[in-house]
Amino acid sequence: MQSKGAGEPAAARARATAAAADDARLDEGLMAAIRRGDASALAGLYDRHSRLVFALCARMLRDATEAEEVLQEVFWEVWRKADRYEAARGAPRAYLLKLARSRTLDRIRRRRRRDDLSARAGLEQGWLPGPGGGGVAPHAGPEGDAFAAEQRTAIGHALRTLPAEQRRAVMLSFFDGMSHREIAAALDAPLGTIKTRIRKGLLRLRDYLLSEYEEEIEP
Repeated sequence: MQSKGAGEPAAARARATAAAADDARLDEGLMAAIRRGDASALAGLYDRHSRLVFALCARMLRDATEAEEVLQEVFWEVWRKADRYEAARGAPRAYLLKLARSRTLDRIRRRRRRDDLSARAGLEQGWLPGPGGGGVAPHAGPEGDAFAAEQRTAIGHALRTLPAEQRRAVMLSFFDGMSHREIAAALDAPLGTIKTRIRKGLLRLRDYLLSEYEEEIEP
């Protein structure tokens, strides 16, 4: 005969399983209500899972501000594209985590593309001065971090000076991660034309940034 103590772990597991099933049913009900356009259901889903989603994003990005932005993107996508969720493919909680992981990876790829754009525009190749007139080496400390932030802001201003066709091609390449062939298809332009637009755009970015920084360090 099984002792009372031996049966307690099994009973605890059964209660946990039942609670998890109840949670899943509640989440599925919220997803169904969201599909019907019930905003309060979205708020309920957010209250139940936002901490978990934020924790995942923050762990991957190592940046609380960016993690908060991705968190909002995830739930906004749940609202706008509610018909994409299929209960047969997993519980809502798993769906949210999968979506969060995907959007976070998108953010990381965009960050890398921005860094690549900085390098291609000459910001990390000695063309532009760092604090004190010298270049900024990676991991240069608070001063280098501040300068890197300035560089990102400067790139944003510089992009707005490009002709629309060049700006669009550069943005699709470095911020959306599209290949030259994909950009050519998206813009309905020859591949050679796209390559030329990107090359000219990068040269214009470099020239603009050089002129801006040269003005700042003049006596």
